[in-house]
Amino acid sequence: MCRSMAVRRFAVFLFSLCALRALPGLAAALLCVLAASGYARADNWQASLYNEGLPSHLVAVDKNRQTFMFFEKKSPLKLRYTYPCTTGQLTGDKKVLNDLRTPEGVYFVEYKIASGLDFKEYGGIAYTLNYPNPVDKLRGKTGHGIWIHSKGLGIEPLSTRGCVAIGLKEIDEVGPSLVPGTAVVLAERLDETTVPQPDNGTARELRRLMQAWSNAWAGRSSRMFEFYDADAYSKAMPESFAAFRLNKERLFKILSFIKIYNRKIHVLEGPGYWVTWSEQFYTASNLSTEGVRRLYWQRGDDKKFRIVGMEWSPRDLGMRAAYQKGQLVAEAPLQTASDADSEAPLPPRLDMPESAADGTEVVAASAADGSKAGGKTSAEAAAPGKSVALSEPLVPRRMQAPPPAEVNWGARPAMEDSARVAAEQRAAEELAARQRAEEERAAAQRLAEIRAAEERAAAVKAEAERLAAEQAAAEKAAAEAEAQRLAQLAAEKLAAEKLVAEQLAAQRAAEELEAKKQAALAAQDLRLTPELRTQLQQAVSGWNAALAARSPALADFYDHARFNREPGAPRGLSYNAAWRELEKHLGAPWLRYISRKPSFEVQGKLAVSRCEELVAGPHGLSEGVRTLWWRKGDNGDLRIVASQFQPDELGLAADYLDQVSGAVSDAIEGWRKAWEAGNLDAYMAYYTDSAVQQGRWGAKNIRRQKEGLWSRVQPTLVQLSGLRLVADKAGIRADMGQTYADSAGHSDRGTKTLLLQYDGKKWLITREDWTAAPAAAPAPGGGRP
Repeated sequence: MCRSMAVRRFAVFLFSLCALRALPGLAAALLCVLAASGYARADNWQASLYNEGLPSHLVAVDKNRQTFMFFEKKSPLKLRYTYPCTTGQLTGDKKVLNDLRTPEGVYFVEYKIASGLDFKEYGGIAYTLNYPNPVDKLRGKTGHGIWIHSKGLGIEPLSTRGCVAIGLKEIDEVGPSLVPGTAVVLAERLDETTVPQPDNGTARELRRLMQAWSNAWAGRSSRMFEFYDADAYSKAMPESFAAFRLNKERLFKILSFIKIYNRKIHVLEGPGYWVTWSEQFYTASNLSTEGVRRLYWQRGDDKKFRIVGMEWSPRDLGMRAAYQKGQLVAEAPLQTASDADSEAPLPPRLDMPESAADGTEVVAASAADGSKAGGKTSAEAAAPGKSVALSEPLVPRRMQAPPPAEVNWGARPAMEDSARVAAEQRAAEELAARQRAEEERAAAQRLAEIRAAEERAAAVKAEAERLAAEQAAAEKAAAEAEAQRLAQLAAEKLAAEKLVAEQLAAQRAAEELEAKKQAALAAQDLRLTPELRTQLQQAVSGWNAALAARSPALADFYDHARFNREPGAPRGLSYNAAWRELEKHLGAPWLRYISRKPSFEVQGKLAVSRCEELVAGPHGLSEGVRTLWWRKGDNGDLRIVASQFQPDELGLAADYLDQVSGAVSDAIEGWRKAWEAGNLDAYMAYYTDSAVQQGRWGAKNIRRQKEGLWSRVQPTLVQLSGLRLVADKAGIRADMGQTYADSAGHSDRGTKTLLLQYDGKKWLITREDWTAAPAAAPAPGGGRP
């Protein structure tokens, strides 16, 4: 490390000690520890680049030497630019929000921010990275806002809050090459004199695995799921592996064919994981789409590589046009990637949409006209600060006042969420332990009851045998009396009366024995007879209908006194406490309830019903299995004595989408028509008061911006295509292609994403995001592309 850099790092260290002036003892102890360890870092990843599967260009940052490098693959890999840079104020790998460290790993450029930045801190231009990537999320890392940017007043070592910064001149020089999807390797050390290194076979094997994964997918084979680490995938991705697999298996059944073409399969090694990515064209019986696919791999305990996370960036790569002309040829698994690389400014997604909402094929919109008017492009003719030249490699994303790295954008910090989830998990484990103890106690009680019943049965049997013996003795006595009858009439009469009395006593004993037998039969467990099944079906249907209607009659289905107090049923809250939870649903302004056919069983004296259900309301979506324990009263009616709800992903969200997709589509079409007509009042009627639109917060700010814009130019064309609806816990997310034109001759196209919520009467937009597609280069001869 250079002398000035060492001095600055020591200055940062002294500044940290000064901040601890209120704790002199702790500061002294920290000084001793750091002095003894020689300022040792917690992380020290030394990156390596191999000659197998390298992309056409990539960025590498050596944090130790504070050096920024840009490589181009020109057979072999060559270093084109080398600049001094600055990284996070503290050394080591980034772990948590606001820890002032620069992360270490393999990342990718997402989009360019070209306005609204603080010039002193960011130099006016920034390129965002996809931190945290799926492996970072798997490892529990938090934070966001890691950029490559400049500094308005020059750079100093170790002076950012986690970003990578270079000089103003340097950002202008290398910026046009930082197109979306550019690989960025952030490491503690990287020796450019030793790259690329010969591949030991790992990179080549991963390229082969990605092609084999694509083949299994295209073949609609269950072998595709063997490529994944299910537990790691569920932790790293927004959806669980079970939900991912369920969706894919459903598509495998309904699609008549799937074709997948990969080209330019690249591979890079990260700290403890590998990344493969490829330009990919997907076509099936219902749609076609293209973009960049990224897979994140880790070795398991069996030393085999498996996918722990993935990303999908839809992008116009020209592959569909080549496919239609019969010219698209997929790359062989080990073919060397081409030097050409054109990326569109679209951020990565979880996965590609594999079905269109209207059943039509998704087709990329044609490129906008590249002609000029008055010697200027449409971007140059626009108002200052509103756009940049169309020749820029990235279409900029607009922000009024974008926050710096590591500022929480209104969401609860992930580490607080982790603590809350851990607390909830501990509470759930304690509840499960209590339930298990209660079940063991109930089982012991039931065993004691069975043993007592057996003892009573033995006593009844002994009593019957005794009575039978007495009856036999009575008969013998009667015979003896009959023999003595001739000798003494008085003794015979007396003997006869005694015999009658004994017979009456025996009859009463027999009747008592029969009564005891009937009581024992009545005390036996319930049986799931057809009559009981029909009664349960009616009771569950009535409960479901009362919940869906938010009716107070729901209370009539419960045994208030025995609720969560019945032997053999789970113990829990009192009826009043449980009812207060149900009143949250009943008091909602609207509710949608979806359920499947219930199943029934008998547990001792109780009947049990289980039903898969989904409840949608203003509070969001809840999906899982509802279990109800029913007790038969003296009048024969069934009443609920215990209830449990187990959250689970059961695919009912698709049924919910079937119910609401028509209303959502109608709302989006009405919003589009109002926009195209320039009707401001009708347009704003589709937004909530707290809506967010591309950096503008609140309906008042959205309206103010549209009034100013439409007073100068009017929309002339708003076209939407490829609508895709996804159920979200906050509402319904809609993704679609958009083509726009106005009266000033300006036009653009890209991807529009809307988050809609239902207010009980209609669907309203609560968040709107826009990602523009790049303008296509003019075709040879001056014609359109």
